[in-house]
Amino acid sequence: REATMFFSDVAGFTSISETLTPAQLSELLNEYLTPMTDIIQDSHGYVDKYEGDAIMAEWGVPFQTEDHAYRACMAAIDQQKKLAEIRPLLKEKYGHELTVRMGINTGNVSAGNMGSAKRFSYTVMGDAVNQAARFEPINKDYGTDIIMGESTYEMVKGSIESRLLDKIVVKGKTVPIKVYEVIAAKGEIGEKRAKVVKLYEKALTLHWERKFEEALLLLDEALTDQSDQACLNLRLRIHSYITESPDENWQGEFVRTSKD
Repeated sequence: REATMFFSDVAGFTSISETLTPAQLSELLNEYLTPMTDIIQDSHGYVDKYEGDAIMAEWGVPFQTEDHAYRACMAAIDQQKKLAEIRPLLKEKYGHELTVRMGINTGNVSAGNMGSAKRFSYTVMGDAVNQAARFEPINKDYGTDIIMGESTYEMVKGSIESRLLDKIVVKGKTVPIKVYEVIAAKGEIGEKRAKVVKLYEKALTLHWERKFEEALLLLDEALTDQSDQACLNLRLRIHSYITESPDENWQGEFVRTSKD
């Protein structure tokens, strides 16, 4: 079945948990996971499992929906909005400010009851699932909150504001894939933000063409309006390429050496 998978994880939650009592940790998780779960379920998503603070969910299975990619993206956007609302309250109560990273990917999966003869649960399996899980920690590289794969992008590009972030090779793979930042529903992006996105994407394309100096000029222009980690990281990468040119077979891909 074709489905869209979602993974989320609270940044630095292990460190957070070490400062709280068991009762406080349980309360914090409940106060965070409850509204996130409500948003997923209200959008016809299926909460596959919780792993501590992490959530795995999918759209399109077991409830068939044609717009599963859009629903997953909007649920992620709505979760980030809700988190922005409750973040100050959670910090006041528990002393920690929660940052949550999310990964989304669409593809064909095996869906059904998986497990043993005596214990099983409904879940999805396949390469598209693994990719979604890999996208979540990649947010750390770009200072983003939500990343989606190219297959999801192709299904939502008319209804979701996004940014082409990079062409990457994830650990364990050899084929480059494009990844995109999920920003907002269509038309809900600010003018300054839209300018930064446009300049970054142009700079990214120029650096793929080895036009490094031109790309740097665009990144510097983008950074005059607002700080952006993706712009900063790409600028550093380009400077390293100017110092030491990429291999002659390089097509613009960035090879990640870790899964996290």
